[in-house]
Amino acid sequence: MCGITCAIALKGYCKPSERDRERLTQAIDQSLDYIKHRGPDSKGFWISEHCRVALGHNRLAIVDLSPDAEQPFHDSENQIHAVVNGELYGFEAIREDLISKGHRFQSHCDSEIAIALYKEYGISFLSHLRGEFVLCLYDSRAQLVIAANDRYAIKPLFYTIVDGRLLLASEAKAFLPFGWQPEWDVQSIKEVGWLCDQRTMFQGVQKLLPGHYMTCTSFNTISQHRYWDIDYRDKQAVDVRTEQEMVVEVRKRLLDAVRDRLRADVPIGIFLSGGIDSSAIAGIIKHLKDTEGAHLGTAPKTDLINCFSIKFLDNDFDEEPVARRTSEWLGVKKHTVEMTEEMFAAHFEDCMYHNEVATRDLNTVGKYCLSALTQSKNIKVVLTGEGSDEHFAGYKELLTDFIREPDPSWSRTTLDEQTRLRIFNSLEGSEDSGPLEPPSASFARKQVNNISFLGYTQTSALPDNLFASWTASEFGSADPRSTAVTHTISGLTREHIAHKWHPLHSALYIWSKSALPNGLLTVLGDRVEMAHSVEGRQPFLDHRLTEYVMGLPPSLKFKYDAATRTFSEKWILKEAVKPFVTEELYTRKKHPFAAPVRYKVDGPIRKLFDRLITRENVEGLGFLAWEECKDLVKKGIEQGDRTAYGQMVLVGQFVTLGKRFGVKQAVPEFF
Repeated sequence: MCGITCAIALKGYCKPSERDRERLTQAIDQSLDYIKHRGPDSKGFWISEHCRVALGHNRLAIVDLSPDAEQPFHDSENQIHAVVNGELYGFEAIREDLISKGHRFQSHCDSEIAIALYKEYGISFLSHLRGEFVLCLYDSRAQLVIAANDRYAIKPLFYTIVDGRLLLASEAKAFLPFGWQPEWDVQSIKEVGWLCDQRTMFQGVQKLLPGHYMTCTSFNTISQHRYWDIDYRDKQAVDVRTEQEMVVEVRKRLLDAVRDRLRADVPIGIFLSGGIDSSAIAGIIKHLKDTEGAHLGTAPKTDLINCFSIKFLDNDFDEEPVARRTSEWLGVKKHTVEMTEEMFAAHFEDCMYHNEVATRDLNTVGKYCLSALTQSKNIKVVLTGEGSDEHFAGYKELLTDFIREPDPSWSRTTLDEQTRLRIFNSLEGSEDSGPLEPPSASFARKQVNNISFLGYTQTSALPDNLFASWTASEFGSADPRSTAVTHTISGLTREHIAHKWHPLHSALYIWSKSALPNGLLTVLGDRVEMAHSVEGRQPFLDHRLTEYVMGLPPSLKFKYDAATRTFSEKWILKEAVKPFVTEELYTRKKHPFAAPVRYKVDGPIRKLFDRLITRENVEGLGFLAWEECKDLVKKGIEQGDRTAYGQMVLVGQFVTLGKRFGVKQAVPEFF
């Protein structure tokens, strides 16, 4: 993985010239320094004639470590130029095919195929790419800039306009050398738009959506376009496949996805928790190593597999003992970072600076420290288990939407209609079906077949009473959080949700487009990993696997056992990975990956948030009410109020980001 930063002068707003070259060179060089952690191995940039386009790249050398693979890349005619961040799997076969068609390459790096594919297929080249990636390509012949990300936005790309230049970068902090003055997007913060759509927490800074590309045509027109989307089988179409057939196909595709992600010219490790997802990845790698002689990158075959785990001390949900038993069963080498209260406090602010988004849980700090441990062991690449829950239905709260309707696609279900209705009536509207929703959520739910998943936007939101009074006049007093998700859903997708997809799949779609890319893959993925120059690879998000899983009956994701009267989440995945995991993991219920929420009343966490949440700091934000925030630390730490604790963590993050980025104090614009 790497980091990119690009600047494009827009027609009519900026008239670049050779006299600007020195200033532009300095700005892009400094911009790359801001995100050097993403690629410390080399730095390069290219500036076009008349300084219209500048492409910059920080390299984390993973495939082809030679100088030939340093970026930006250029075609042989010096007309197509590109920077690429990420990994493109199966590139060897693509490269050979392109060579047979007359294309030439200067390196053996996976990223270089992007230019040749574009020259061969035009913008359709994106459908030929598989992996975790972001790229920016400039075609000087057509005066066309193309920026694209992978299908799940595993790799981020942000953009804004400053002084007539369109700026694109892997992280917003890279905009600072170009004169960007950060301002809070208070409406996005209040609506949790940064979690649900293309907004961020910064005014005027947007992100590229999953499976999208952006074009800037003739240095003038900027637009986003979708090139891939999630789709599910018609809920009325009866599936005639056998369970065993589908289990085998899931296993085959997962094996292929893991096998592809073992390609690297550096050693590879595994992030191992106590859950079935990462444990299955570890078990599959051990299987491939033993049966096929697979290498973990350049690690010698005789070496033990390196796994990395977090131990949350004094936590009800600590999964490290399970991970330890798994590592012993597999015979792998496990490295563990023990997260003390002192470590959480010491690394909180640095972690939030890298995240650039908010979260209620300190588990992100644990993952930040885990990545630091991984880097210290000279491991540049890790395989992780993210994305499984969003396709195999791994969250127990999704049960309500699974039983919201019958599943006519699976005629062999043991869940009779009377039982389904009884269980549904006991769950709908209860805490077991997810966070309780405000009355205003009913309007949003009508738009998405009444699924209950919309309440999850509430878990990342601050309540209205914590906001300064002027925000109600500026943005309205109605609770908009539930509709932030639905506003991003296209008309065609709404039709699918209303008539084609089962409610479980509709809920999984919304999760995969919101909390997965903007939350999970950020605060537990790209940002905390790349903060320490560690590349994360996610086999469960290989689109060949996910497209197959989209076509599976809901009843094989949540499976009902009539004998025990229980549901098994991710049933088909458990069956597919059963040969590679312990019996403990095969039968274990999912537990959240969560950090402790109880801390000493006079300990490091209390002192940290007492220092952050002061009148001066809160009023300096401009959009929060000090009188409503002043007791959050006392309630969250001393009184053990879980709601106040989460709000305390969120407010502390806003203060940290405000100070680190020099964000201007928010003020009302219209009132």
